Amino acid sequence: MTAFQEPAVYHDQPHQGRPASPGVVAVTGQWTIDQLRKFVAFTSIAAAALWQSCRLLTWRRTVRAEFLHQCHQVGTRALPFITLTALIAGLGIVFETLYWLKVFGQSGFAGSLLVMVLVREIAPLLVALIVIGRSVSVIMIELGVMQAGGQIRMLDAQGIDPFIYLLVPRVMAVSVCMFSLTGVFTFITLAAGFVAVNALSATNLTVYDFVFEILSAMGPGDFATIPVTTLSIGFVTGLIGCTTGLSFSGSASNVHDLLPSGIMKSVIATLLISVLVTLVF
Repeated sequence: MTAFQEPAVYHDQPHQGRPASPGVVAVTGQWTIDQLRKFVAFTSIAAAALWQSCRLLTWRRTVRAEFLHQCHQVGTRALPFITLTALIAGLGIVFETLYWLKVFGQSGFAGSLLVMVLVREIAPLLVALIVIGRSVSVIMIELGVMQAGGQIRMLDAQGIDPFIYLLVPRVMAVSVCMFSLTGVFTFITLAAGFVAVNALSATNLTVYDFVFEILSAMGPGDFATIPVTTLSIGFVTGLIGCTTGLSFSGSASNVHDLLPSGIMKSVIATLLISVLVTLVF
């Protein structure tokens, strides 16, 4: 055996029993395929939930009762947090806007600026973050505990469709409450800022002038943006919360592990929807 052949045999032997590691292209391709599968599955569930919510047969008495219960949990019980946040935002945004525009003699731009910054962008995002942190996270934990405890299988065994009884009313409740809470948040924010700026005599606008400026600054796109943004964010984040909880496969003691990924997905979806609606309208 020559000196050239010996190192060849020496280097080949350690690799005979070792599987070849996947390359960067293979790993990237597999990751892309996995993400596409998840996206297609999520889109299919979203289409099914939307279809079922439009069918009158879906809204039996038990489903209606569950929907009203979720509206109370997501909407009514969130009003104190929404009110407090709106008061702070009114003092920090509306008051500062009206005050500094008067200082620079540009009070005529108050309506356009408040509509652009507050009504279109800040209000839906802040309300969405509150609902995600307070309600969507609770939905994840609740359904995760039910999945781990076998209650989902019990419902299925009794002939009750968990998709219709659990997922549809929760997703619809989050959507409706997201829209309603955004309207309440916007009203309280504008009212608090206007009252504060008038109490300090920082502007000479009357209530009629202030309301007229806000409404006149809103075009058809602005009136469409609010329901489209809030209902879309509520539907998607509610669906993320439900699917995250129902897909849990661990024990009940580890159900809190759902929160980091579920909340992250909900926040990213909120930002993406906000950007897409802004670009379209």
